[in-house]
Amino acid sequence: MTVTSFSRADLVERQAAFTGLLAHPLVAPWTHPELYAVVHRHEHTLSVWCARLGYRLIRIDQCYRLRRSPIEGRTAVPRDTPPPRRPLVLALLAAAILEDRRQDSITLQEISDDVRQFAAANRFVGYDPEHRSHRVALLAGVRLLITHGVLDQRTHRGELLESWERTGGGIGAGYLIRRDALVLLVDTRDVQLALDPVEVGGGVRGQLILRELVETQALHPLELDETLSAYLASQRRRLIDQAEEMTGGTVELRADAWVLLLPSDAGVDPDLVIDFPQASAADWVALALLDAAGREGEPRPGGGRHCPDAAVADLARDLHAEHASRLTVALRESAEAVRSAAEAQLQAAGLLVVDTSGDWYLLPEAGRYRAADLQLPSAATPAPDTLFEEYE
Repeated sequence: MTVTSFSRADLVERQAAFTGLLAHPLVAPWTHPELYAVVHRHEHTLSVWCARLGYRLIRIDQCYRLRRSPIEGRTAVPRDTPPPRRPLVLALLAAAILEDRRQDSITLQEISDDVRQFAAANRFVGYDPEHRSHRVALLAGVRLLITHGVLDQRTHRGELLESWERTGGGIGAGYLIRRDALVLLVDTRDVQLALDPVEVGGGVRGQLILRELVETQALHPLELDETLSAYLASQRRRLIDQAEEMTGGTVELRADAWVLLLPSDAGVDPDLVIDFPQASAADWVALALLDAAGREGEPRPGGGRHCPDAAVADLARDLHAEHASRLTVALRESAEAVRSAAEAQLQAAGLLVVDTSGDWYLLPEAGRYRAADLQLPSAATPAPDTLFEEYE
Protein backbone atom coordinates (compact mmCIF):
# COMPACT_ATOMS: atom_id res chain seq x y z
CA MET A 1 0.00 0.00 0.00
CA THR A 2 1.43 3.38 -0.98
CA VAL A 3 1.74 6.52 1.13
CA THR A 4 -1.02 8.06 -1.00
CA SER A 5 -3.44 5.21 -0.27
CA PHE A 6 -2.63 5.46 3.44
CA SER A 7 -3.40 9.20 3.32
CA ARG A 8 -6.65 8.59 1.48
CA ALA A 9 -7.79 6.01 4.03
CA ASP A 10 -6.86 8.40 6.82
CA LEU A 11 -8.89 11.21 5.23
CA VAL A 12 -11.94 8.97 4.82
CA GLU A 13 -11.71 8.02 8.50
CA ARG A 14 -11.52 11.70 9.53
CA GLN A 15 -14.54 12.49 7.38
CA ALA A 16 -16.47 9.64 8.99
CA ALA A 17 -15.54 11.03 12.41
CA PHE A 18 -16.62 14.57 11.48
CA THR A 19 -19.97 13.55 9.98
CA GLY A 20 -20.48 11.24 12.94
CA LEU A 21 -20.12 14.23 15.26
CA LEU A 22 -22.65 16.18 13.21
CA ALA A 23 -25.17 13.36 13.63
CA HIS A 24 -24.26 12.54 17.25
CA PRO A 25 -22.85 15.63 19.02
CA LEU A 26 -22.12 13.72 22.26
CA VAL A 27 -19.70 10.85 21.69
CA ALA A 28 -18.51 8.51 24.44
CA PRO A 29 -17.47 4.85 24.67
CA TRP A 30 -20.86 3.88 26.15
CA THR A 31 -22.87 5.70 23.45
CA HIS A 32 -20.92 5.17 20.20
CA PRO A 33 -17.79 3.06 20.87
CA GLU A 34 -16.60 2.83 17.25
CA LEU A 35 -17.18 6.53 16.56
CA TYR A 36 -15.46 7.42 19.84
CA ALA A 37 -12.32 5.59 18.73
CA VAL A 38 -11.94 7.58 15.48
CA VAL A 39 -12.90 10.90 17.10
CA HIS A 40 -10.28 10.31 19.79
CA ARG A 41 -7.70 9.37 17.13
CA HIS A 42 -8.29 12.50 15.05
CA GLU A 43 -9.16 15.00 17.78
CA HIS A 44 -6.76 17.68 16.55
CA THR A 45 -7.94 17.66 12.92
CA LEU A 46 -11.58 17.59 14.00
CA SER A 47 -11.02 20.63 16.24
CA VAL A 48 -9.60 22.54 13.26
CA TRP A 49 -12.52 21.53 11.05
CA CYS A 50 -15.06 22.46 13.73
CA ALA A 51 -13.47 25.89 14.04
CA ARG A 52 -14.13 26.48 10.33
CA LEU A 53 -17.84 26.50 11.19
CA GLY A 54 -17.42 28.44 14.43
CA TYR A 55 -17.98 25.26 16.44
CA ARG A 56 -15.99 23.92 19.37
CA LEU A 57 -15.01 20.32 20.11
CA ILE A 58 -14.96 19.96 23.90
CA ARG A 59 -13.56 17.00 25.79
CA ILE A 60 -14.06 15.96 29.42
CA ASP A 61 -12.49 12.65 30.34
CA GLN A 62 -13.98 10.14 27.86
CA CYS A 63 -16.67 12.45 26.50
CA TYR A 64 -16.50 14.59 23.37
CA ARG A 65 -19.15 17.22 22.73
CA LEU A 66 -19.66 19.21 19.53
CA ARG A 67 -20.71 22.71 20.56
CA ARG A 68 -22.67 24.55 17.86
CA SER A 69 -22.17 28.02 19.30
CA PRO A 70 -24.58 30.71 18.01
CA ILE A 71 -23.14 33.51 15.85
CA GLU A 72 -24.86 36.89 16.04
CA GLY A 73 -27.92 35.17 17.46
CA ARG A 74 -28.07 32.65 14.61
CA THR A 75 -28.11 29.03 15.70
CA ALA A 76 -27.05 26.17 13.49
CA VAL A 77 -30.07 24.13 12.41
CA PRO A 78 -29.14 20.56 11.44
CA ARG A 79 -31.41 18.55 9.17
CA ASP A 80 -33.36 16.95 11.98
CA THR A 81 -36.73 17.02 13.73
CA PRO A 82 -36.50 18.65 17.18
CA PRO A 83 -37.93 16.68 20.11
CA PRO A 84 -41.42 17.57 21.38
CA ARG A 85 -41.42 20.40 23.89
CA ARG A 86 -42.74 18.51 26.93
CA PRO A 87 -40.22 15.61 26.85
CA LEU A 88 -37.45 18.18 26.24
CA VAL A 89 -38.43 20.24 29.29
CA LEU A 90 -38.73 17.13 31.44
CA ALA A 91 -35.31 15.94 30.22
CA LEU A 92 -33.69 19.24 31.25
CA LEU A 93 -35.50 19.18 34.58
CA ALA A 94 -34.35 15.60 35.23
CA ALA A 95 -30.78 16.56 34.28
CA ALA A 96 -30.83 19.43 36.79
CA ILE A 97 -31.98 17.04 39.48
CA LEU A 98 -29.26 14.51 38.61
CA GLU A 99 -26.57 17.13 39.28
CA ASP A 100 -27.52 17.20 42.98
CA ARG A 101 -27.72 13.44 43.41
CA ARG A 102 -24.83 11.98 45.40
CA GLN A 103 -25.22 8.38 44.24
CA ASP A 104 -24.05 7.39 40.77
CA SER A 105 -27.09 5.23 40.07
CA ILE A 106 -30.80 5.92 39.91
CA THR A 107 -34.04 4.22 38.85
CA LEU A 108 -36.78 5.51 36.60
CA GLN A 109 -39.19 5.56 39.52
CA GLU A 110 -36.74 7.65 41.57
CA ILE A 111 -36.40 10.11 38.66
CA SER A 112 -40.20 10.31 38.50
CA ASP A 113 -40.49 10.98 42.24
CA ASP A 114 -37.80 13.67 42.16
CA VAL A 115 -39.30 15.43 39.13
CA ARG A 116 -42.76 15.43 40.73
CA GLN A 117 -41.44 16.89 44.00
CA PHE A 118 -39.27 19.50 42.28
CA ALA A 119 -42.07 20.59 39.95
CA ALA A 120 -44.56 20.91 42.81
CA ALA A 121 -42.17 22.80 45.08
CA ASN A 122 -41.04 25.27 42.40
CA ARG A 123 -44.34 25.64 40.52
CA PHE A 124 -42.52 24.46 37.45
CA VAL A 125 -43.86 22.26 34.67
CA GLY A 126 -46.81 20.19 35.78
CA TYR A 127 -45.95 16.51 36.18
CA ASP A 128 -48.33 13.96 37.68
CA PRO A 129 -47.14 10.33 37.47
CA GLU A 130 -50.74 9.20 37.97
CA HIS A 131 -51.40 10.21 34.36
CA ARG A 132 -50.02 7.82 31.76
CA SER A 133 -49.40 10.63 29.24
CA HIS A 134 -47.09 12.28 31.80
CA ARG A 135 -45.20 9.03 32.34
CA VAL A 136 -44.85 8.59 28.57
CA ALA A 137 -43.44 12.13 28.28
CA LEU A 138 -40.97 11.55 31.13
CA LEU A 139 -39.80 8.29 29.60
CA ALA A 140 -39.22 10.11 26.30
CA GLY A 141 -37.20 12.74 28.20
CA VAL A 142 -35.13 10.04 29.90
CA ARG A 143 -34.42 8.49 26.50
CA LEU A 144 -33.13 11.87 25.34
CA LEU A 145 -30.69 11.83 28.26
CA ILE A 146 -29.61 8.32 27.25
CA THR A 147 -29.02 9.53 23.68
CA HIS A 148 -26.83 12.35 25.02
CA GLY A 149 -24.86 9.96 27.22
CA VAL A 150 -26.04 11.42 30.55
CA LEU A 151 -27.75 8.18 31.58
CA ASP A 152 -26.42 4.73 30.83
CA GLN A 153 -29.25 2.19 31.06
CA ARG A 154 -28.23 -0.91 32.99
CA THR A 155 -31.60 -2.70 33.23
CA HIS A 156 -32.63 -4.08 29.88
CA ARG A 157 -35.78 -6.00 30.77
CA GLY A 158 -38.32 -4.49 28.43
CA GLU A 159 -41.29 -5.73 30.48
CA LEU A 160 -40.20 -3.56 33.45
CA LEU A 161 -40.27 -0.39 31.35
CA GLU A 162 -43.56 -1.36 29.71
CA SER A 163 -45.14 -2.08 33.08
CA TRP A 164 -43.98 1.24 34.53
CA GLU A 165 -45.23 3.17 31.52
CA ARG A 166 -48.58 1.36 31.59
CA THR A 167 -49.28 1.27 35.35
CA GLY A 168 -46.63 3.39 37.05
CA GLY A 169 -45.56 0.40 39.17
CA GLY A 170 -42.07 -0.99 39.78
CA ILE A 171 -38.66 0.61 39.25
CA GLY A 172 -38.98 0.87 35.46
CA ALA A 173 -35.26 0.62 34.81
CA GLY A 174 -31.92 1.28 36.46
CA TYR A 175 -29.41 3.83 35.15
CA LEU A 176 -25.82 4.84 35.76
CA ILE A 177 -25.28 8.61 35.89
CA ARG A 178 -22.43 9.77 33.64
CA ARG A 179 -21.40 13.05 35.20
CA ASP A 180 -18.88 14.06 32.53
CA ALA A 181 -21.64 13.88 29.92
CA LEU A 182 -23.99 15.70 32.28
CA VAL A 183 -21.57 18.64 32.50
CA LEU A 184 -21.44 18.80 28.70
CA LEU A 185 -25.22 18.64 28.20
CA VAL A 186 -25.89 22.39 28.27
CA ASP A 187 -23.50 25.33 28.05
CA THR A 188 -25.11 28.46 29.49
CA ARG A 189 -22.68 30.63 27.52
CA ASP A 190 -24.12 29.32 24.26
CA VAL A 191 -27.65 29.93 25.55
CA GLN A 192 -26.68 33.51 26.36
CA LEU A 193 -25.22 34.01 22.87
CA ALA A 194 -28.55 32.92 21.38
CA LEU A 195 -30.64 35.15 23.67
CA ASP A 196 -28.32 38.18 23.66
CA PRO A 197 -26.44 38.26 20.31
CA VAL A 198 -22.94 39.71 20.19
CA GLU A 199 -21.76 41.63 17.13
CA VAL A 200 -18.67 39.79 15.89
CA GLY A 201 -17.93 41.46 12.54
CA GLY A 202 -17.24 40.13 9.08
CA GLY A 203 -14.85 37.38 10.11
CA VAL A 204 -17.71 34.93 10.52
CA ARG A 205 -19.09 35.13 6.97
CA GLY A 206 -17.37 31.93 5.88
CA GLN A 207 -18.55 30.16 9.03
CA LEU A 208 -22.18 31.12 8.41
CA ILE A 209 -22.04 29.93 4.79
CA LEU A 210 -20.33 26.65 5.65
CA ARG A 211 -22.82 25.99 8.44
CA GLU A 212 -25.73 26.33 6.06
CA LEU A 213 -24.14 24.12 3.41
CA VAL A 214 -22.87 21.39 5.74
CA GLU A 215 -25.79 21.22 8.18
CA THR A 216 -28.70 21.38 5.72
CA GLN A 217 -26.70 20.08 2.70
CA ALA A 218 -28.05 22.99 0.66
CA LEU A 219 -27.21 26.68 0.26
CA HIS A 220 -29.49 29.19 -1.48
CA PRO A 221 -27.24 31.94 -2.93
CA LEU A 222 -30.17 34.12 -4.03
CA GLU A 223 -31.41 34.37 -0.44
CA LEU A 224 -28.10 35.64 1.00
CA ASP A 225 -27.71 39.29 1.95
CA GLU A 226 -25.31 41.48 -0.01
CA THR A 227 -22.39 40.97 2.37
CA LEU A 228 -22.61 37.17 2.36
CA SER A 229 -23.32 37.10 -1.37
CA ALA A 230 -20.17 39.11 -2.12
CA TYR A 231 -18.12 36.90 0.19
CA LEU A 232 -19.49 33.77 -1.46
CA ALA A 233 -18.51 35.08 -4.90
CA SER A 234 -14.93 35.82 -3.81
CA GLN A 235 -14.38 32.66 -1.73
CA ARG A 236 -16.40 30.17 -3.77
CA ARG A 237 -13.63 27.67 -4.52
CA ARG A 238 -12.21 27.68 -0.99
CA LEU A 239 -15.61 27.12 0.64
CA ILE A 240 -16.42 24.26 -1.72
CA ASP A 241 -13.04 22.62 -1.08
CA GLN A 242 -13.50 22.88 2.69
CA ALA A 243 -17.03 21.44 2.65
CA GLU A 244 -15.91 18.53 0.47
CA GLU A 245 -12.76 17.89 2.51
CA MET A 246 -14.66 17.71 5.81
CA THR A 247 -17.55 15.55 4.63
CA GLY A 248 -16.27 13.53 1.68
CA GLY A 249 -19.23 14.83 -0.31
CA THR A 250 -19.49 16.65 -3.62
CA VAL A 251 -20.95 20.14 -4.02
CA GLU A 252 -23.30 20.38 -7.00
CA LEU A 253 -23.70 23.98 -8.19
CA ARG A 254 -26.96 25.40 -9.47
CA ALA A 255 -27.88 29.05 -9.97
CA ASP A 256 -30.33 29.00 -7.06
CA ALA A 257 -28.91 26.19 -4.93
CA TRP A 258 -25.64 24.60 -3.92
CA VAL A 259 -26.31 21.00 -2.94
CA LEU A 260 -23.88 18.93 -0.86
CA LEU A 261 -24.20 15.30 -1.95
CA LEU A 262 -22.91 12.94 0.73
CA PRO A 263 -21.80 9.44 -0.26
CA SER A 264 -23.80 6.60 1.26
CA ASP A 265 -20.97 4.08 0.98
CA ALA A 266 -17.92 5.94 2.31
CA GLY A 267 -18.34 5.85 6.08
CA VAL A 268 -20.63 8.91 6.31
CA ASP A 269 -23.15 8.52 9.11
CA PRO A 270 -26.38 7.13 7.58
CA ASP A 271 -28.44 9.65 9.57
CA LEU A 272 -27.01 12.44 7.40
CA VAL A 273 -27.51 10.81 4.01
CA ILE A 274 -30.67 11.85 2.16
CA ASP A 275 -31.79 8.45 0.88
CA PHE A 276 -34.18 9.74 -1.77
CA PRO A 277 -35.50 8.51 -4.09
CA GLN A 278 -35.72 4.80 -3.38
CA ALA A 279 -37.40 2.06 -5.37
CA SER A 280 -40.80 2.41 -3.72
CA ALA A 281 -44.28 3.49 -4.70
CA ALA A 282 -44.22 6.38 -2.22
CA ASP A 283 -41.01 7.78 -3.71
CA TRP A 284 -42.31 7.33 -7.26
CA VAL A 285 -45.47 9.35 -6.59
CA ALA A 286 -43.34 11.90 -4.71
CA LEU A 287 -41.11 12.37 -7.77
CA ALA A 288 -44.12 12.56 -10.07
CA LEU A 289 -45.91 15.20 -7.97
CA LEU A 290 -42.68 17.14 -7.40
CA ASP A 291 -42.08 17.34 -11.14
CA ALA A 292 -45.68 18.28 -11.90
CA ALA A 293 -45.82 20.89 -9.12
CA GLY A 294 -42.54 22.36 -10.34
CA ARG A 295 -43.98 22.82 -13.81
CA GLU A 296 -47.34 24.10 -12.53
CA GLY A 297 -46.03 26.36 -9.77
CA GLU A 298 -44.88 29.96 -9.91
CA PRO A 299 -41.18 30.84 -9.54
CA ARG A 300 -40.13 32.45 -6.24
CA PRO A 301 -37.60 35.32 -5.98
CA GLY A 302 -35.10 33.27 -3.98
CA GLY A 303 -35.50 30.16 -6.11
CA GLY A 304 -37.91 27.27 -5.92
CA ARG A 305 -41.60 27.14 -6.78
CA HIS A 306 -44.95 27.88 -5.14
CA CYS A 307 -47.89 25.64 -5.96
CA PRO A 308 -51.28 26.47 -4.35
CA ASP A 309 -53.21 23.86 -2.40
CA ALA A 310 -55.94 23.51 -5.03
CA ALA A 311 -53.40 22.97 -7.80
CA VAL A 312 -51.60 20.28 -5.79
CA ALA A 313 -54.94 18.55 -5.16
CA ASP A 314 -55.69 18.56 -8.89
CA LEU A 315 -52.27 17.13 -9.72
CA ALA A 316 -52.71 14.36 -7.13
CA ARG A 317 -56.12 13.49 -8.58
CA ASP A 318 -54.70 13.33 -12.10
CA LEU A 319 -51.86 11.08 -10.97
CA HIS A 320 -54.20 8.80 -9.04
CA ALA A 321 -56.64 8.54 -11.96
CA GLU A 322 -53.91 7.66 -14.46
CA HIS A 323 -51.82 5.23 -12.42
CA ALA A 324 -54.06 3.88 -9.62
CA SER A 325 -53.99 0.35 -11.02
CA ARG A 326 -50.19 0.29 -10.76
CA LEU A 327 -49.94 1.57 -7.18
CA THR A 328 -49.93 -0.20 -3.84
CA VAL A 329 -53.18 -0.97 -2.08
CA ALA A 330 -52.71 1.95 0.34
CA LEU A 331 -52.10 4.47 -2.46
CA ARG A 332 -55.02 3.20 -4.52
CA GLU A 333 -57.47 4.31 -1.86
CA SER A 334 -57.64 7.97 -2.88
CA ALA A 335 -55.84 10.92 -4.41
CA GLU A 336 -55.43 12.29 -0.89
CA ALA A 337 -53.45 9.16 0.06
CA VAL A 338 -51.17 9.80 -2.91
CA ARG A 339 -50.70 13.42 -1.91
CA SER A 340 -50.03 12.60 1.76
CA ALA A 341 -47.42 9.99 0.83
CA ALA A 342 -45.69 12.41 -1.54
CA GLU A 343 -45.67 15.21 1.05
CA ALA A 344 -44.16 12.91 3.69
CA GLN A 345 -41.35 11.77 1.38
CA LEU A 346 -40.53 15.24 0.05
CA GLN A 347 -40.54 16.87 3.48
CA ALA A 348 -38.32 14.12 4.87
CA ALA A 349 -35.89 14.72 1.99
CA GLY A 350 -35.82 18.46 2.75
CA LEU A 351 -37.31 19.42 -0.62
CA LEU A 352 -40.72 20.73 0.39
CA VAL A 353 -42.37 23.09 2.87
CA VAL A 354 -46.15 22.93 3.30
CA ASP A 355 -47.85 25.93 4.93
CA THR A 356 -50.98 25.88 7.08
CA SER A 357 -53.23 26.42 4.06
CA GLY A 358 -51.78 23.40 2.26
CA ASP A 359 -49.76 25.34 -0.31
CA TRP A 360 -46.55 23.71 -1.52
CA TYR A 361 -43.23 25.56 -1.52
CA LEU A 362 -40.61 23.56 -3.38
CA LEU A 363 -37.09 24.49 -2.28
CA PRO A 364 -34.54 25.38 -4.97
CA GLU A 365 -32.71 22.05 -4.65
CA ALA A 366 -35.91 20.25 -5.67
CA GLY A 367 -35.14 21.38 -9.22
CA ARG A 368 -32.50 18.65 -9.57
CA TYR A 369 -35.17 15.91 -9.48
CA ARG A 370 -37.45 14.80 -12.29
CA ALA A 371 -40.30 12.31 -12.50
CA ALA A 372 -39.26 8.73 -13.25
CA ASP A 373 -40.77 7.01 -16.26
CA LEU A 374 -43.09 4.18 -15.32
CA GLN A 375 -41.99 1.25 -17.43
CA LEU A 376 -44.48 -1.27 -18.68
CA PRO A 377 -43.77 -4.68 -17.13
CA SER A 378 -42.21 -7.43 -19.19
CA ALA A 379 -43.03 -11.10 -18.83
CA ALA A 380 -40.39 -11.39 -16.10
CA THR A 381 -41.86 -8.62 -13.95
CA PRO A 382 -45.09 -8.48 -11.91
CA ALA A 383 -48.39 -7.60 -13.57
CA PRO A 384 -49.27 -3.86 -13.78
CA ASP A 385 -51.60 -3.95 -10.81
CA THR A 386 -48.83 -5.29 -8.55
CA LEU A 387 -45.87 -3.37 -9.93
CA PHE A 388 -45.04 -1.73 -6.58
CA GLU A 389 -46.39 -4.36 -4.19
CA GLU A 390 -42.96 -5.85 -3.53
CA TYR A 391 -41.80 -2.58 -1.93
CA GLU A 392 -44.53 -2.44 0.68
